[in-house]
Amino acid sequence: MFRLATLASWALIFVLPFTVLGCQALQSSDGLLEQESPNAKVSSRQLRIVLDDLVLQYSSQVELAADQIIAENKDPRVCKNALMWKMNGIASCFQAASRRDPLGAFFDIWILNKQALGLFDSSNESPLFGESQQIAISATQQIELMMAEVLDLIGDDLPVNEAFAITFAQEHPIHDLYFKRASITANYTKYIDSIKIKGPELLGVVGDIDQQLDQLQRLSSMYAEFLPKQARWNGELMIMETLQSNAVIASLQNMSLAANGVAAIADTTQAIPNLIERERNLLNDAITDERIATMAALEKMRSETLNSFQEERIAVMKKIESERDTVLNAVQEQRIAATKDLSQLGTDSFVKVDQVLDAKIDDIAKHGSDLIDHGFWRLLQLLGTLAVLTLLCGTAFVQIRKHQRLSAETKRINAAPIRIHTPPTAGQEFRANTESNRSSGVAVPNPAVETPPRRAA
Repeated sequence: MFRLATLASWALIFVLPFTVLGCQALQSSDGLLEQESPNAKVSSRQLRIVLDDLVLQYSSQVELAADQIIAENKDPRVCKNALMWKMNGIASCFQAASRRDPLGAFFDIWILNKQALGLFDSSNESPLFGESQQIAISATQQIELMMAEVLDLIGDDLPVNEAFAITFAQEHPIHDLYFKRASITANYTKYIDSIKIKGPELLGVVGDIDQQLDQLQRLSSMYAEFLPKQARWNGELMIMETLQSNAVIASLQNMSLAANGVAAIADTTQAIPNLIERERNLLNDAITDERIATMAALEKMRSETLNSFQEERIAVMKKIESERDTVLNAVQEQRIAATKDLSQLGTDSFVKVDQVLDAKIDDIAKHGSDLIDHGFWRLLQLLGTLAVLTLLCGTAFVQIRKHQRLSAETKRINAAPIRIHTPPTAGQEFRANTESNRSSGVAVPNPAVETPPRRAA
């Protein structure tokens, strides 16, 4: 029995991983949104689509506000700050949106906007955009409204909410328009990017690789639309910084040198779109190659894993077959031993029964004569008792019959009428008269009927 229990336990241990792996293969990976808020109104995939649109709105809002600031100001410092806000702010937004989990990307974008709003509000003494500082603040506040609308779309039962974004932005502010930010992952790993992937790592990668590559391509395509603008803004910033340097100012006194410099800058600016296009094509090709290599590696790993599982299954089945044969042999041996024990026990029982019967027979033979004498004596006593009872019953019956006879005679004597004594010849005369009367037809009285005696007058 112990070997059978051990066999069942080993079988369960080897079958359970296959069952779990089969369930995990059908299981889809969930993000922080599903883990932290099971009652969310949208899924992680839907939130990623909303974030793509949010990034475009963020970039358009920042670009529009920066262009408005540049149009309203002639101060080179203000124009330079507006250019740096467009360049670095939009790049930081795309960097925050590129996080693997959409919920983490959403909060990172929100923290970025709050850090920018804190930077604009804290520079009241020397505003970065001069008299147009309110334009930047209004644009940032408008983005805040969009972030709040997305939070309402997600749901308000998240453990990480707007208070988390405010606290992080206050603890880790940015101090210039280069947007050098503290790492949200390093400081709040338990809330962002701590994806609790359910199931084996291999199956989680296989189930999520297509979605991640599609997200990366979509984000790369959106960022590629801003790359020409980024190049143009970099060119404008380079020209602006060049024009503000003392060496360029001294050189501009020579118009031919300035013309040559402007021509070189124009050539460089015209070559930038082609360079960006080439880089974008190279980026798409690199992503495609990486995807093909990744799928090939995954297919190889899957084949190796299946082969390993097949070998393990064959080894387990051989082990189970060996254990089964061993158990059957042990059961057969136990059955034979039990049969022998039962046969020996039956033989011993019959021997003991014979011994007991012999002892009882000897005891009966020893005490048989005493029992016969005692029985005969009891029989004599019974017969004597029966004889006495019979004699008494006979005597009582005789006395009862005698008493009944006497009673009957007494009753008959008392009931008999008084007869008149007649001579012996009277009978003969009576019979003769009777015969004569019968012949003559005269009625003759019955002598058996006694006539009651007449009363004396």
